[in-house]
Amino acid sequence: MGKKFTAIILALAVLFTAFAIPAYAAKEVTSSAERGLYRVVDKVLDALVGGISALIKEPDWVNKKDFVSENFYEGLAPEEFRDEPADDSVWMIGYSNGSIQTGNELDGEHYVGGSLSITKKVATDIRDDQKVRTVAISDGRGISIFSSIDCYGISNPDVRGIRAQFEEYAKANNLNITAINISALHQHSCVDTFGLNGDLLGALFFSSIRNIFGKELPNGQNEEFMENLYNVTVNTMIDAVKDMQPGKLYFGTADAEKYIRDKRDPQIYDKNLNRLRFVPDAEGEKETWIVNGNIHCVGNGAAGTLITGDYPYYMEKYINENANANLFYILGAELALTSQGDSVEKDPQLVEEYGDRYAGLVAFGTALGKVLCSIDNDEPVEPVFNIRMEEIFVPVENNILKLAAKGGLLTNQIVKTGIGKYEVHSEIGYAEFGKNISVAIIPGEIAPEIVFGGTVSAADSWDGTEWKYPSFSEVAGDRKLIVFGITNDQIGYLLPDNEWHSYLTENEEIVSIGQDAGACVAEAYFSLFTKVR
Repeated sequence: MGKKFTAIILALAVLFTAFAIPAYAAKEVTSSAERGLYRVVDKVLDALVGGISALIKEPDWVNKKDFVSENFYEGLAPEEFRDEPADDSVWMIGYSNGSIQTGNELDGEHYVGGSLSITKKVATDIRDDQKVRTVAISDGRGISIFSSIDCYGISNPDVRGIRAQFEEYAKANNLNITAINISALHQHSCVDTFGLNGDLLGALFFSSIRNIFGKELPNGQNEEFMENLYNVTVNTMIDAVKDMQPGKLYFGTADAEKYIRDKRDPQIYDKNLNRLRFVPDAEGEKETWIVNGNIHCVGNGAAGTLITGDYPYYMEKYINENANANLFYILGAELALTSQGDSVEKDPQLVEEYGDRYAGLVAFGTALGKVLCSIDNDEPVEPVFNIRMEEIFVPVENNILKLAAKGGLLTNQIVKTGIGKYEVHSEIGYAEFGKNISVAIIPGEIAPEIVFGGTVSAADSWDGTEWKYPSFSEVAGDRKLIVFGITNDQIGYLLPDNEWHSYLTENEEIVSIGQDAGACVAEAYFSLFTKVR
């Protein structure tokens, strides 16, 4: 009876945090008194959920001191970073892509990512393919691989599983692999690869019993789909390495401000689409475009059961057909950034046939493809590629996510640091293309103001404090800084600590692992940067 009572209370608490809280989200709160009231309510909610979470036996998580890291690539040693290309340096880049769909997505066992649901939120229709796109890059000092997957998120344990599978090929072929980075395009209408969108009620009612008996916890991942995702991703890595060829690299940008809407103040973000364009030396070979943008893939909404490729699918389609080029797309610092709905004209026939949202994402992807094809400010990039990675631990302070993790709905690598205290093990990185481009490699959805500057002042903040760090751009100096976001892990939103509002006013706080997560990642990034620069 006690376990049943606990499960009922747990279900009610989590259903409130998962569904009632977002209903109040995005309300503007400006008075200090009202902010104070919201913060008090937050503490009550957090204490309630934390108390319930404490009643649930945790899974068999390892103590931090006993954690053993495997399948981590640290990149180049700091002393190996170059400021100038060597005499024999040349860009070598290869490309591949592949479908990660199996054909069984409509069997009633494939959950759809994007938002939590009380009902079994499984795929009911497929409109587009889901793909993984991969580039292999070298300046002559080993090979760095980047893969970007059409998915809601992918956790670090799965990233490391894919690396382990590829390592078999790398060893057999004596490859010098410097780094392997795997990113999610954070698409909200695709098969769940992160696990968060699984059987919510099942996780809430039966997780404690499963944990007591050491049983595996269910989540939103489909085993067959994930096995295929591993295999296809590894195959694209192999093919990208085989496809590597010499050529020239150029960097250009296009203004995309009219297509971007920032749902959260301060209104600061990279307004450009950034393009690294690789032109092979061999005549007739396809170019490969490495493109970075800052817009959520949520064109079909977050609550549906339709599988789409969202706007990147149609951006790629336009570029393939009109520029005869390959596309590798990766998201940047896109916390709260979404598409500007009135920026494109939708095809009336598509609206009639498939609805306004789907017609909108098709038009949006096509429009961004046209923007990319219009870039005319390309500058050569010297054949220097520096990259360094580092492992980090980020404290989990948000009791809502602690509860979700105990229920098996989070697949991140969690370690114990004390009674009821946990951290997420993850990775960050820093890379350089040539002498003028820096890349921050970040495992979550980072607030653009952390990267580009402009965090709110103490007077305008909720807690009356200043953000105490410089921006990533300021530290980068004269280099153009871009972000490769949601890479090698999905640890949620990374906010400045003085911009932490309330569960009742914003969506971002609900799926952030804590108020200090942004500061923790920023500190780790600056520490890494000072080691190599």
